[in-house]
Amino acid sequence: MPLNEIEQPFDTIESAHDFMNVLAETILDSVKDLDREHLFSLKEGEERRAQAVELAMFKLRLLNCHVHKSRIILNDLRTIRRLLFNERPAAARAMAAM
Repeated sequence: MPLNEIEQPFDTIESAHDFMNVLAETILDSVKDLDREHLFSLKEGEERRAQAVELAMFKLRLLNCHVHKSRIILNDLRTIRRLLFNERPAAARAMAAM
């Protein structure tokens, strides 16, 4: 199979959007894990470790904001593409046919 025919992970807006959804779920799971780790560190008196966990949580929340914005942008791009190429989802076509 030629290299140009191999599907790439982000060949479509939809595949990029799906990836961002998975990334957002992973971030939320990581924040939950770090929250538990933070509480444990405080309980054990490991102040420096607790501060490091707080920094990691801050960075994950920042990443989550960027992912959220990226998902919105990808959704906007999908809508614009549909308008430009007169594409509509199957449900919209079915409603229009009624």
